[in-house]
Amino acid sequence: MNKRFKILIILSIILAVSWLAVSFFSQDKKTAEEIANKVFSYPLPPKTKLLEQGFDYGVGYGGGPWGSGGRPTLVVYKKLYSELSEKEVYEYYKESERVLESGFEIYFEGDEEINKTFDGKRTWYEGKTRENLHAKDNTGEPIEFIVQVRTEFTSAFGALARY
Repeated sequence: MNKRFKILIILSIILAVSWLAVSFFSQDKKTAEEIANKVFSYPLPPKTKLLEQGFDYGVGYGGGPWGSGGRPTLVVYKKLYSELSEKEVYEYYKESERVLESGFEIYFEGDEEINKTFDGKRTWYEGKTRENLHAKDNTGEPIEFIVQVRTEFTSAFGALARY
C-alpha cells in the first residue's frame, strides 16, 4: 500500500506540472484568440458580406526591422464586400472605435500594401485611407475592402515571446 501511495503521489505531481506547463505555454494563444473573437463577432454593416477572416500573432509584426520590441502583436483581419459607399463603411467602423481600444484600420481595394515579417512567415496590411471617399452607393457593384485590427499585448513569456 505504501509503494502504491508513493506512485500515486508522483503521478499526481507529474500531472499537475504538465497541466501548469500546458496552461502557461498556451496563454499567448488564448489571449490572441480572445481578442480575435471580439473582432470577428463585431457585427457587419448592412449590405455587407464576409469573404475571408483570420488572425495571427508574434513579435515580428511592424515596429521597424527588428519587430515590435519583444511585445507580441496581434493582427486580425476581415476581407469584406459591400454595396454601401466607401464613406458609409468608413463611418460605420470609425463610429465603433469605442468598442475596441485599438480601433479598426480600413483599406479599400487598391489602397492596401501587403507587408511581411523579416522572415517572410507573417503578413499584414498597411496603407492610407483616401481622404476623398466615394459617397456613391454601390448597389449591384459591391466594393471589396479589408478591415484590420493590430494591437500589442503582454506575453506570458516576456522577452521570449513567439516569433
